[in-house]
Amino acid sequence: MPWVSTRLRNQGWGGREADPAVLFLPAGKTGFAIDFPARPAYKNHLMSSPRCQGQNSIPHRYPLKVLHLFVSLPVGGAEDLLASIMTGLDPARFSPVAACIGTLGPVGEELRRQGFAVVELGLDSKRTSFWRIVLTIRRLLRDQAPAILHTHLYHPNLYGRLASLGLGLPGVVASVHNAYSRVKVHRCVWNYLLAYVTDRLLVSSRQVYQDVRRYDRVPPAKILMMPYGIRLEEVDCPLTKAAAKAALGVSGFCLGTIGRLEEQKGHQDLLAAVPMMLAGIPDLQVLLVGEGRRRAELEQQVRELGIDRVVHFLGTRRDLPQLYRAMDIFILPSLWEGLPLVLLKAMAAGLPVIASRVSGAEDVIVDGVNGRLVPAGQAAALAQAVLELQAQPELWPQWGQAARQTIATTYSIEVMITKLQELYIDLVTAAS
Repeated sequence: MPWVSTRLRNQGWGGREADPAVLFLPAGKTGFAIDFPARPAYKNHLMSSPRCQGQNSIPHRYPLKVLHLFVSLPVGGAEDLLASIMTGLDPARFSPVAACIGTLGPVGEELRRQGFAVVELGLDSKRTSFWRIVLTIRRLLRDQAPAILHTHLYHPNLYGRLASLGLGLPGVVASVHNAYSRVKVHRCVWNYLLAYVTDRLLVSSRQVYQDVRRYDRVPPAKILMMPYGIRLEEVDCPLTKAAAKAALGVSGFCLGTIGRLEEQKGHQDLLAAVPMMLAGIPDLQVLLVGEGRRRAELEQQVRELGIDRVVHFLGTRRDLPQLYRAMDIFILPSLWEGLPLVLLKAMAAGLPVIASRVSGAEDVIVDGVNGRLVPAGQAAALAQAVLELQAQPELWPQWGQAARQTIATTYSIEVMITKLQELYIDLVTAAS
């Protein structure tokens, strides 16, 4: 494994100028060292600082460029969160840029059509060498000269923070979007080391906070809890429930879930619960929204269970308000999560929700008040919760109204954006 020596003793790490940061690879045929100068001549920087140029005072200039780094921008929770951030930041103070290590993906294309700056590096992260990715991102950072680098998810957090070493960026922020399902030692080592060149590590739930503290040993002062936020109006739908169901070609009692068809999302447990639910809900319909690597496997499970007429694979959809309106109950059967945006949106839509007792869902749902929590990975418990709720229709509006109120008071996009803007400005001000 490559090792990193940062030797950073700048204002963020002891009040003195930064020594050069040197990146070391093991000796051998491929071994080399890259010397990163500590104080580059930062051309066209939006907010300069002595960290960057060794000057005592340089006026801040707005808007501040904030570069968000992802591998790609497919349809997903973290990607939709980025779209909300880029559209929500005050354009008078911030100029957001989205950069993709690979291809843009649908969300990236949408952002570009809306007029946002979106950069596509076009690298295949599975076939491109580790250090070529890092150096390509480093060139991007030199060219873009952002005031803030904000990376998201493990690989962008790794590559982006390594690439930023010695560039003197006023702010480096990394977001961890998921709780740890499997602890990988090499990832923990990298996260531990890179925490010391990170200004803030953003986490969305208590479980994610506990994981980065326990496994990555990130100092508490580096971690900032910042729950996601959404706009209530983005899930409002003018259609009646009957009309929304008719538009999808379904009727009866509809359960639905939205998410990538991956192991994490627990679709296999939801499908295993369907035969048990059918015993008490003969007109049951199940809507699975999303695409992923497990689609063929899940379709095979549906055939083996003989529930083809009940389960509908709807693929990737962007008409979420209509989909939520068609559902009678929203199900989140995930095995692990961070803070799932689809759950927040379902609650904002006023749906009664049943979710696995996992990270994020435990923070949002008060069991029996604004939703129901069930053990993760237990199909029988999920089926029982659905049957009980379906038999008590008087609870549906009660839970739905309480859920919407929870989102309005605690998980609004306005609160999240305000906190994020304050963080960006505080970091750049502190650097100067």
